[in-house]
Amino acid sequence: MQIVFMLTDTELLEFILLNRLIMANKKICACGREIARRFNSTIQNKQCPKCTLLNLTSGATAAVKKGLYDKRKGNKTSIYKKSTKSIAMERADLWFSRYIRIKYAYKIQDGEVYCQCIVSPNVIKLAKNIDNGHFHSRGFQSTRYFENNCRPQNRSSNRFRGEMDKPAFSDNLKNKIGEDAFNELNLIYRQETMVSEEYFSEIANKYRKLVNELVIEHQINKWW
Repeated sequence: MQIVFMLTDTELLEFILLNRLIMANKKICACGREIARRFNSTIQNKQCPKCTLLNLTSGATAAVKKGLYDKRKGNKTSIYKKSTKSIAMERADLWFSRYIRIKYAYKIQDGEVYCQCIVSPNVIKLAKNIDNGHFHSRGFQSTRYFENNCRPQNRSSNRFRGEMDKPAFSDNLKNKIGEDAFNELNLIYRQETMVSEEYFSEIANKYRKLVNELVIEHQINKWW
């Protein structure tokens, strides 16, 4: 048995106007597809189902997170470009990280660099599998490239247990650099530091040269 609902002329007009309003306010994903709306909800989708699925299954790249999927090419694309300053900073981070892991290596054997975690000394890994850990966050530019603020650190500790492992980092770092140097570190890390593309380029060039000198001195097999 079918149930038929009869609409009055007024109700039919309201339905048509509501439908037009919905169509006028529809949103389009960055890939060009229409984004499904959630009715009676203040939380609306920001991506089409295709891009949402890609976001969950593709490794979480920035392009896919924002729904930037080119359905014509079938691959991820990004409309965002890094600034030359950001690129210079990443390059400086890269060379400084290599320098810290080589200079403060646990041992260098047969051209391989082994590092001991500052938080868990029983963890010893190849340099390529360990991070350059910062006691004070890299967000503080005054100590971002300050050697006494950095030591090799296990990736799981550095990336997921930062605050929980900070007391151990603090104690072990103080034992290594001494109380005076540790107190100095805690005084300067909040100082304002003006940074620029030129500043990061100088840092990168400085530590690139130091790394290359250590590579030659210890006959290190480059892992990068």
